[in-house]
Amino acid sequence: MKQNHLMGLVTIRVRLSAGAADADIYSPDTAGPAPLVIVAHGFSRRRHNMSGWGRHLATEGFLAAVPDLPAWSDQVRNGRFISLLRAYLCASEPWSQRIDPSRVGLMGFSAGGLATLLSAAGNPAPAIWVGLDPVDRDGSGAKAAALVECRAVVLTAEPSACNGGGNARNIIAALPRCERSEHFGVAGAVHVDAEWPTDWMAEAVCGRSTDERRSEFRRRATAALREALAIPLAAESQGGAPKE
Repeated sequence: MKQNHLMGLVTIRVRLSAGAADADIYSPDTAGPAPLVIVAHGFSRRRHNMSGWGRHLATEGFLAAVPDLPAWSDQVRNGRFISLLRAYLCASEPWSQRIDPSRVGLMGFSAGGLATLLSAAGNPAPAIWVGLDPVDRDGSGAKAAALVECRAVVLTAEPSACNGGGNARNIIAALPRCERSEHFGVAGAVHVDAEWPTDWMAEAVCGRSTDERRSEFRRRATAALREALAIPLAAESQGGAPKE
């Protein structure tokens, strides 16, 4: 384990049967066990492309784990890695002392949305899965969605080549029809509005991101995680969103 210079951030190296990878752990400035949220990056991206989410969630009272996913395109393997990472963090020191294993959320962007969905469809189920403009592949996401027993919240951008023509609609349609399944479309959003931080190369391909649309993804995802994982509104007083 190596300590990062940023306060509250520790980078660990995990070696699991699904692969070995680095993971950044963002800890809240709170006493007692905190809810765990595992955050997954998109296709051909790395953990630093979701570092804004990690820092933000820590300020909201969550312990956020943001790993590099070990497989480039094998989301089944990445989903298995996420499940194993969850088990590892909940059972291993010093993280087990900081985590409430009954309050776990999974959140992923793009292909990471598919990987976290595949994990959420397994056992044990998390309390919530949040898909940030998730992208399905070969219908595997729709099949997994039908098996999801936890709360599911899907936030989508406008259909484009970057999100498979908006194929998250197949995932949304397959989710169990109940009050725990929600979908919010962010008007005018491009795919990378849900990535935090994104970069100019991604914007060149997917379109220009804006503060307003990024804020809408952040607001809705945070509210859903708070409600599902029982984070009081008082946590907001710890600080606003980190700047990139």
